[in-house]
Amino acid sequence: KTILSKDEPACLISDGEIQSLKLLQQACLITNSDAESKVAGVEVPPPSASNFYYPSWMPANPGEQLCNLVGNWRILQRVGSHRWTTDDIVTAYVASRVCLGLPIPGQKQQAASPPNEKKEHLRYLDLGTGNASVLQMTCWALWEQYERIEARGVEARAEAIGLARRSLSFNVGPAALRGEENDDDTERFNKSVGIVRSDFRGLSENTASNNNKLLKDIRSTKFDLVSGTPPYFEISFESDDKASGVQSTIVQGGMPTSVQSAPARCEFRGGVEAYCAAASSVLSLRGCFVVCVNWKNNQRVYDGAAEAGLNVVSALPVKGREGKKEPLFGVYVLRKICSGNVENDEGAPSPQETEVLPPLSVRNQDGEWTDEYERVMADMGIP
Repeated sequence: KTILSKDEPACLISDGEIQSLKLLQQACLITNSDAESKVAGVEVPPPSASNFYYPSWMPANPGEQLCNLVGNWRILQRVGSHRWTTDDIVTAYVASRVCLGLPIPGQKQQAASPPNEKKEHLRYLDLGTGNASVLQMTCWALWEQYERIEARGVEARAEAIGLARRSLSFNVGPAALRGEENDDDTERFNKSVGIVRSDFRGLSENTASNNNKLLKDIRSTKFDLVSGTPPYFEISFESDDKASGVQSTIVQGGMPTSVQSAPARCEFRGGVEAYCAAASSVLSLRGCFVVCVNWKNNQRVYDGAAEAGLNVVSALPVKGREGKKEPLFGVYVLRKICSGNVENDEGAPSPQETEVLPPLSVRNQDGEWTDEYERVMADMGIP
């Protein structure tokens, strides 16, 4: 990455800006330590020279950090706010493996989905993308496997979208970053990633705003791969006549203290059922939907899938530590169910019984990574 003057090859900068550039150089170093990269997350003083500028991915606001993600890709996150975790990396790993026809943990080679033979064109959608951790991890894993990639994330929260787009500007560069203003140029690029600001439920409910052209474009597209990590905790909404509004009660878990973490953990915009419905509405006949769900909501995955016309092909339970009685979460692979209409179902796979795989444990009894989880991280470019 290079910092340039907008108008001339060199410009005079203050001592404070020189310090900021040193921090910027530190942020650009490719390191094997996520903790080391987090040190680079600092508040950057505004430059005094009017013709000097910082790249959009530079941590510039209080609490922002430019952290390791996968490979040499980075992600902007905020201290004490929503951050990528183990469920994101496992979801992206399963999504990329299934897309390439490779087995996932606990699965035999012959049980995996048939590979995409030509690997020419991939259409990929991430629902409720948040800071775009899963979207970016999956894109990284598939970036060199396809000649052409069109990847999109749908997110309703403005702050999350801002962080996601800035992260993408570091990882894929401005030419491949598609936003709401420059999306008309998508056809010029073989690989592009974009974030659309909208409630993803508009895909299945057809409630999108009339001026949200990009969401309409997504609704009219059939995707080969869809991913989603619904909030873990269910919420009950009840009308409050006294307050003339609606009260929400968290049925599972507690309310996070971070404003940005709350909608990522609690079902303010729908749970796995809403994700299944949205995915089914845009999934191609041979496409797959990979979703990560709190294991306590395991049955809801099957109910939501059936209601949306999807079949749960495989389920990977994930435990935080070996010996734990219950998994923390599960990553599920879903596909379309044949409707019985020969013309509409041409090329669609036949329904099959769910393959429940042996649990993947993240840590062993000593608190160290298990060999299996280390293989996941290695494949995803995490030393």
